[in-house]
Amino acid sequence: MNNTVYVLGAGANRAETMTNFQDVSSPSKAPLGSKFFLEALKMAKFNNESYTKKMEQVYAYIKTYWKIDKHKLATSDFDLEECFTLLESQYIEAKHASDNESIRNLFTIQFRLKRFLAEILSSQEGIDTQSAMRGLGQIIWEERPIVITFNYDCFLERSIEYASHLNPSRRPTKERKPYDKRKLTEEELKYSHWNWNRPLGYSIKFDEVMVHDGFIHHHLLRRYESGERFYSLRRNKLYSWYILKLHGSINWFRYIPEDLFPQMMDVPKQTLSRKKKSHIILGQPDWSWKEYPERNGWPIDPILIPPLLHKDEQFRDPIYQKLFPLWKSAKAALSSCKRLIIIGYSFPSTDFLTKKMFLEAFSNNNLEELIIVNDSELAINSAKRLCHFDHDPETFKNLDGFVPGYAGRLNWYI
Repeated sequence: MNNTVYVLGAGANRAETMTNFQDVSSPSKAPLGSKFFLEALKMAKFNNESYTKKMEQVYAYIKTYWKIDKHKLATSDFDLEECFTLLESQYIEAKHASDNESIRNLFTIQFRLKRFLAEILSSQEGIDTQSAMRGLGQIIWEERPIVITFNYDCFLERSIEYASHLNPSRRPTKERKPYDKRKLTEEELKYSHWNWNRPLGYSIKFDEVMVHDGFIHHHLLRRYESGERFYSLRRNKLYSWYILKLHGSINWFRYIPEDLFPQMMDVPKQTLSRKKKSHIILGQPDWSWKEYPERNGWPIDPILIPPLLHKDEQFRDPIYQKLFPLWKSAKAALSSCKRLIIIGYSFPSTDFLTKKMFLEAFSNNNLEELIIVNDSELAINSAKRLCHFDHDPETFKNLDGFVPGYAGRLNWYI
């Protein structure tokens, strides 16, 4: 196994060269932290009357507790972590009190806010096309390291796909037409539009898999298969190097239980089986086509651990317990790595779970090389302390400097 580990935080998406070519009205950098609403509301799609109505309950909630309206959110910083934490705290209190009306109301607000977060990041997929992130994807593809990331977006996955190049040689011979419902053949299940096949790159097997067959961005031809059948094929074995998304991902979903349906949803006529209640779905919904994402007519919820002061309660949820092995794999990778590259992660004071993982992983591991991509002296010192690294690490201010500098050692640069 490669002894190099990458750790990515939100700062990895803040390179100066990043440009969103899909929406010229979008900010060129992914919104994050206290500037989330400030930057997101610059995007015309999310600041119009129609979308404002969808977010009505969220804005009303923020107005109630912070006395801030949408106009002020668009012009000033707002603590998104504090908002998610209050929602979670009130949700837990409502569950303990068996207050079903409050439970549904708070879940609805959480769902709307998470959907807003996921939809904005999905709309910025163009960030990875002509940017420093593209170069990082090339480095990852060449080195085959373990990547630990706290980001929800799929910028890195897209960049690795580009770096791996198109894979036309194994394309199935028969093209499907829209709404073709026939069973997927083994040939189709084995095929990936790119040489790096995304469903094999996360270290876990999903219960339902969207096949990456080259039509991933065509809403009529997105096709799913059960994880059991998909991963049973010899060619569809998980890679030995992988991306560990510890806080979930905008393309990971769960079915919403009937008792938690957001208030704007109608309960489907069919029932949800006990087995499907614990399913983890790898997909790519069309946010712009639906009021809410769905699978087989059943609403689904992005699997994201939002920024919270206390994440322990989230991990008690059975669906997140299925993802907890990702944290074990991350700790194991850190415990054996010799070269660690931390990009844009600042070890926030509220994220003790991550600090605990680092302290335990490096209690018996002597790191040989530490590279930090961050312009914060505090972040650099935190990384040194948590890794017990006594030497001066190599540092870069941002991804724009790291990619050509690091890739230059490998005698290539795109």
